[in-house]
Amino acid sequence: MKLLIVDDEEHMVESMIASIAWEETGITDVFPAYSGRQALDVIDREEPDIVITDVRMPGMSGIELIRAINSKRPHIRCMLLTGHAEFEYAQEGLKHKASHYLLKPVKDAELLAAVKETVDTLLSERERMREYVQSKAMVHRNLPSLRSNLLNNLIQGRSWPERKLAEQLLLYRIPIRIGDTVSLILIRIEDYDHRYRPADMMVMGFAVTNIIEEMLADVYESWNCEDLYGHILFVVNRRAEMRNERDLERLADEMRRIVSQLLHLTISVILSPLGTFPAFVEDLYQRCVATVRSQIGYDSDLVVRLSGDSEKPVSHVVASLYSPPLLAHLLEAGNWSAASQKLEEIFCEWRRKYSGSKEHLSEIHYSLKSAYSYFVHKCGRLLADYDLQAEMDIKGAGELEYWAKSLLDRLQGEMNTELSESRHSLVAQIQQFVQEHLSEDVSLQAIANHVYMHPTHVSKVFKRETGENLSDCLLRLRMERAVFLLKESRHKIYEVASLSGYRNPTYFIKVFKEHFGVTPQEFRD
Repeated sequence: MKLLIVDDEEHMVESMIASIAWEETGITDVFPAYSGRQALDVIDREEPDIVITDVRMPGMSGIELIRAINSKRPHIRCMLLTGHAEFEYAQEGLKHKASHYLLKPVKDAELLAAVKETVDTLLSERERMREYVQSKAMVHRNLPSLRSNLLNNLIQGRSWPERKLAEQLLLYRIPIRIGDTVSLILIRIEDYDHRYRPADMMVMGFAVTNIIEEMLADVYESWNCEDLYGHILFVVNRRAEMRNERDLERLADEMRRIVSQLLHLTISVILSPLGTFPAFVEDLYQRCVATVRSQIGYDSDLVVRLSGDSEKPVSHVVASLYSPPLLAHLLEAGNWSAASQKLEEIFCEWRRKYSGSKEHLSEIHYSLKSAYSYFVHKCGRLLADYDLQAEMDIKGAGELEYWAKSLLDRLQGEMNTELSESRHSLVAQIQQFVQEHLSEDVSLQAIANHVYMHPTHVSKVFKRETGENLSDCLLRLRMERAVFLLKESRHKIYEVASLSGYRNPTYFIKVFKEHFGVTPQEFRD
């Protein structure tokens, strides 16, 4: 960060540059200017990030300088430093977005705090802008994957608030809108003659998808994904009113012919009836998948149109066991609150739909046991430590629910203990590093680099574990070292300052006096 100080009193500017430890606020370069016009020249040449200016100066006033800066370089932060405590100046400064209004004479600590606050604000804004640009670029690069994931979530039964879903459809540039009447096309790629190696089939899947996208493009808006079973699924919405229900069926026949001709593969195509998006998408998809299983099987090169009759076999599945997010994934993510809610959802569904059914309790038991076993092994532990190897005789839903929630509480407690131990270890590393490098310019970034973590995370963990800000800890340790050196050594004051981590002896003396009420020499005497 670069700083420009503007004041017509040259001695004051030089004194501020020489005697204040600007580097502690993140300032790397400080430039002087003795008039508003000269300040504009320095700004053009050096491009500072922050400008501290007096208000009353010959020629161009500080307010006029800020106005000129805002018109040419609005990203520069301006601060007013003046000996005139007049409301009109403060009001004008605020009107032109001055970040601070300070009165002369100002204490170094107050000035540094204001500059540090401005530096932090600038860094935060730049980080947000960088993240925004990166996120936009990442969304653009990953649009196909993001679109596919969203459709997979919908067909697997994940519910979305309507407003959030609408936002994502726009963000991912998906041409389907909430309330549209859509059809599904499920495509199974078949290579029963083994023309291609398994490794080549992924490329063939892309080729089939591209062919079908081009064939649909003239008449339909479409959105596609590959489902969990390797099928290609298209959601289609005709651009104009459908004149003939057989149009899509004829197009499916053409798809089979083109794919066979170009790729020497066969495909089977299942066409769903019409349904409203997104309400009927999951049901339509499940009907298409069931049709592959029950009507096509090992046959190939077929087109099947499902009737509009929505009647289907009654499902006896405890659906919440298998709807995303799965319990195993919530455990793996350490999302204990959501995992507890998932258990509530599962047992509420059993009571509502299958109360009294031992068969469905067994389904729940085996599914939960599988999720817990996966997580325990993922953490490098043994099933025997949690009685997951032994068979459990389930006598009722209450007993099963108690077992599931107790095991969840135990796992959460153990993981929290591990997290706490990890944080204690991190704080110990930080404290050791600070003690070993106290005479150097120990910055938050240097500490973060040492422990391979982001500076913000390091600062938060240290504060949470010790109750003390890292900056306050550094100050305390430096003052303790200074006191020891002043009492027990014959080092000169500037040497004590250097050994305590202060490159500027004048600034060290000011900090010491603010901390103890006396100068270092008075303390030694």
